[in-house]
Amino acid sequence: MSTGLRSKAKEDEIKVKSFWKRSSPNMPGSSRKSTSISNDFSPQHGPRHKLTFKEFENHTEDAWDATDDDLLRTALAKIELGSSPDQVHATAEAVIANHSKLNTNPMNTTNSPSQQTSANKKQQNSSSKRVPGGASRTVMQNSPKSKRNILQANGSQNSHDRNGNIDANLETNGNSDVPEETSENKKGVLHAPSIAGGGSAPKSQTIRMPMQSSNLAKENSKIEKFRRLIDSDSTDLDELKKLSWSGIPAAMRSLTWKLLSGYLPVNKDRRKTALARKQNDYFKFVKQFYDARDQPMYQTTFHQIHIDIPRTNPLIPLFQQEAVQNIFERLLFVWAVRHPASGYVQGINDLVTPFFVVFLSAEIDDDQDVETFDVGSLPEETQRSMEADTFWCVSNLLDGIQDNYTFAQPGVQTKVNKLRELTKRVDAELHAHLEREQIEYLQFSFRWMNNLLMREIPLRCTIRLWDTYLAEPEGFSDFHLYVCAAFLKQWRNQLLGEQDFQGLMLMIQNVPTHHWGDEEVKVLLAEAFRLKYTFADAPSHLPTHR
Repeated sequence: MSTGLRSKAKEDEIKVKSFWKRSSPNMPGSSRKSTSISNDFSPQHGPRHKLTFKEFENHTEDAWDATDDDLLRTALAKIELGSSPDQVHATAEAVIANHSKLNTNPMNTTNSPSQQTSANKKQQNSSSKRVPGGASRTVMQNSPKSKRNILQANGSQNSHDRNGNIDANLETNGNSDVPEETSENKKGVLHAPSIAGGGSAPKSQTIRMPMQSSNLAKENSKIEKFRRLIDSDSTDLDELKKLSWSGIPAAMRSLTWKLLSGYLPVNKDRRKTALARKQNDYFKFVKQFYDARDQPMYQTTFHQIHIDIPRTNPLIPLFQQEAVQNIFERLLFVWAVRHPASGYVQGINDLVTPFFVVFLSAEIDDDQDVETFDVGSLPEETQRSMEADTFWCVSNLLDGIQDNYTFAQPGVQTKVNKLRELTKRVDAELHAHLEREQIEYLQFSFRWMNNLLMREIPLRCTIRLWDTYLAEPEGFSDFHLYVCAAFLKQWRNQLLGEQDFQGLMLMIQNVPTHHWGDEEVKVLLAEAFRLKYTFADAPSHLPTHR
């Protein structure tokens, strides 16, 4: 080998070593910062960028490109048996340089760095490559920060959201048209939903990427399954319940709830006439009973309803509208008069809100916020339909748990006692701690049974919870008991940390669920399901009488 070739190889080896020494990432305990790669100078070609292995790694995919086999064949042809290390080194450099030329965008292959425009840098930093299967993904190229800063975004190597998803905000070097990849837009969904399970978040936080989201594809597939079931001549309720257990898409929730509540018939041809007849029957009741609300026999009931309506979800503007309060007042009064065994009981007003919100969401556009929507702006016929639909669905729900609201509320008392016995079996330590601090289950779980946990979790979570309740046999009575047991276990560590009666009561009556969403409800339902099928065949742990 010639002396010039050896000296050149030696020079290259020194430069590679110095590069790794300069640009090595920070190690724990080291305050050294990585420096950017500077252009080298070639006497033959003037200023040029010497490609290093680190840059070569950033330029390439994990899988070989189609042209890599040709490069390998070329390299092997030049490296003959008995070749010296210097020859191998020189051949490897030639392969790397050739690979770089093949993968460089023609727009960026200039001899002068000053000719690179910001558009070229943008194209160099982020380019879309095709991967097997036809999907596209973003590959960060030629950026010293592209790998290291993914884990160091916002000053943290691993930034997790509350659902355990890594939220790595990729730097785009000031390119506003390159979307930030977050844990949400990787899923192809929007941010935390409003009370109806829909809604949107600021565009700077989330971006809808329909073609790249497997979750969105699953959602569309699920919607299609619901449509096929519901649009069939006779809907199979068993199949509909199985599909609804894991959650109902917002687009199909209104119609699905009406079917699962027993309000609509399964026969498709009969639904329109049945709906018209039911709505007509309801307004006959309104004319018969509500117009007589000032009679002495109804004054007490009407007065209690009238003062409870403004207390219904006071922090949500929707329920403070006069049109909404009038709807609630009419349907609750009619229900109370038609069910004299129980009459109106405080807490029933809460059970109206999920149905009303779901049916309202079906009447407005997706980009409208249901929490602040002006119901008075809807056509009168639409408002009347929503009112009648809500009345009949609430009536069917209450028919299954009416003993919760009859005299002395025996249904609630029974469920509280069952919750005590169940907790004693599934978490003896927590049960003993509550007993030791003289906490009675009736003191905190009465509201859980009376209001179906609606005062403990956000309304959006209640709607998701009711998807499963409607799909479960006796979901609002039997399965709700296991959900309450799972809910109590959810806070066991915090409760065990409280060492006095006052601290325990404050904690258990003000559980921090304001941030809850679908993921937390799924975990709660999974634990409730486990408890149910662990103890379903051992009913002795749930005595009917103490």
